[in-house]
Amino acid sequence: MQKLEATILELQRELQTVKDDQAIAAAKPAPESPVIFKGGPAFEAADGSWSFKVRGRIEADAAFYNKSGGNSPIDFNNGTELRRARIGVDGKVLNDWLYRLEADFAKASRNDSASSEIDVKDAYIAFTGIENTRITVGQHKTPNSLEQLVSSTDLVFTERPLAVEAFNHRLTAGGDFKAGVSVGYTGENYTLTTGLFGANFAASSDSSALGAANDEGWGVHGRGTFAPIQEKGKVLHLGASGYWRDAGGQNGFGGTSVRFRSGPEVSAVDNTRLVDTGNLAADTYTSAGAELGGIYGPFHAQAEYLVASVDQTAGLPSLDFDGGYVQLGYVLTGESRNYKNGLFSRVKPANPFSLKGGGAGAWEIATRFSTIDLNDDALRGGSQDNYTAALNWYPNEYIRVGVDYVRFDAERNGITTEGDAVVSRIGVAW
Repeated sequence: MQKLEATILELQRELQTVKDDQAIAAAKPAPESPVIFKGGPAFEAADGSWSFKVRGRIEADAAFYNKSGGNSPIDFNNGTELRRARIGVDGKVLNDWLYRLEADFAKASRNDSASSEIDVKDAYIAFTGIENTRITVGQHKTPNSLEQLVSSTDLVFTERPLAVEAFNHRLTAGGDFKAGVSVGYTGENYTLTTGLFGANFAASSDSSALGAANDEGWGVHGRGTFAPIQEKGKVLHLGASGYWRDAGGQNGFGGTSVRFRSGPEVSAVDNTRLVDTGNLAADTYTSAGAELGGIYGPFHAQAEYLVASVDQTAGLPSLDFDGGYVQLGYVLTGESRNYKNGLFSRVKPANPFSLKGGGAGAWEIATRFSTIDLNDDALRGGSQDNYTAALNWYPNEYIRVGVDYVRFDAERNGITTEGDAVVSRIGVAW
């Protein structure tokens, strides 16, 4: 009998051991797959020390114009356009190093020459090993203009405002993607960024030119932002940015120096510029801008005022231009736009669209007034006022469908152009 009891006790102990082992195994988290999907495939080390992600965006437009007045002979083109088709990679190496390479393959959308099929955007390495500080080397956006720095996937309207496009063009003016080095510091509710930038990688010297006409332009750029109110669904943004640039002798258009111009804020379906200073032979040129923006629940607002000055060569007088915009928006489904590190970003639907789950996505309406004046002294680059209304639908956080109505009114050297346009865009970003 004692032997039987001992055997039973031994079996009970073995059974308890098995149960304990099973409990420990159940408590351990299942091994995670090294591949995760954030719109696109991403790989990340378990300790977060390195990562690799495939990123991209596709945006397709359809635009229709109606020239309703003025004495201009311009006949706008209706049609469709692949506005952006970008693919790239970014990631992290050994915690402190970041990298990104991205190129646009939309051949006819923003090509820099008749033969260009690839337009390199970001191509940089960044070091983040100093607390709250980022040092970036390579081609990246200069720290100029709130709307210019906001990604195209996060814009409320299909195109950026007149003055933002004119004074910050990556080839003909001083902003957007350029090769350089920048240092940025991010505080709890403020940012400071400055950098030294050359030209866009797409710009090349005119080998037939001599002296300064064969030099690449360069400049000093900077931006600061402050958000005295920064909460979820409640933001007040203040900012200022500017640049000083030596024009060198190139901007990607035959060795000229600087040129300010802009289209009707519709799409690349028609590339007509209604205001244009033409090529200006400049020693140096500058631009500065003030920013104001805010979020209050589903309401959002944003405004900028920008100025640009050109110090011409050969004793010609300096030229001064200005422009700006004001925009207001409201998210009909109640979500808020997002804000981080001095930049606004798109709405993320609380209830993504689904025929099964019943979600409607997020719906947004917005309006904008935009203006620019490129007239000064004897130079008549023209002036233009635009009025835009927009309706956006975000089925989920990756896809956006938008429709803009644009009313434009421009005058240049006595030539007037009045008209309307409707542009639709469908885009996906990952």
